[in-house]
Amino acid sequence: MRKLGLILLLFIFISTAYGQSSELSVHLNSGLFSFGGQSATKNSIIIANDAGSNYTINPYGTKKTFSYGFSAQLQRITNYKLIFGLQAGYELLRSRVNINDVSGEFLDPPSSASGQTTFKNGFITLYPNIGRRFIFNDLNIDLTMGPELGFNILSREQGEATTNNNIVVKTDRERNHANTDFRLRSSLTVYYKNWGISTGYSYGFRNYSGDLVGGNRERFSRFIRFGITYRIK
Repeated sequence: MRKLGLILLLFIFISTAYGQSSELSVHLNSGLFSFGGQSATKNSIIIANDAGSNYTINPYGTKKTFSYGFSAQLQRITNYKLIFGLQAGYELLRSRVNINDVSGEFLDPPSSASGQTTFKNGFITLYPNIGRRFIFNDLNIDLTMGPELGFNILSREQGEATTNNNIVVKTDRERNHANTDFRLRSSLTVYYKNWGISTGYSYGFRNYSGDLVGGNRERFSRFIRFGITYRIK
């Protein structure tokens, strides 16, 4: 993975030396994030205890949730309309699970519950990419692809559920950080003059449960992207 990043950075350097033009742009990103894999889930349970450290058994939700971020990008466009770019930024990715039960010590034990837990993960991202620009009249259409590295700096769950006998149970706690998420990302950006709109998809390969033993513990990031961008020069 490190060698691939160095190769792409070398390509950027070469294209900078022999290319035609460079562009700097800023991006406001949003999208729908969720987890995939055999251990990602739609429904989960909150464990309640007297110590107040309630938690969700499995917060890795398959329910897509609105997420957002921002980034800056430097691109080099060659004479042959090839693109060599590097994008860096921050994003807060959120997934969600439905809570259908609560477990713990209760004087009147509930038989069911209704609520949800949101799992938030903050990342510093680095996205070296290559691609091609297509020009149609006043439109510039950039199609790019490359590896994306997400350096996790925040993992937190926040949830609330109400039991069938009207007991409200909440959870708000930090989770173990996911370290570095490695994804394959594709992007399509359409510019009209300096403004543009973008869409894309990030497919994660890092197993968020890779350090756990037993069962089919597979949880991978999935992110459908869209946003707006502005070319500074």
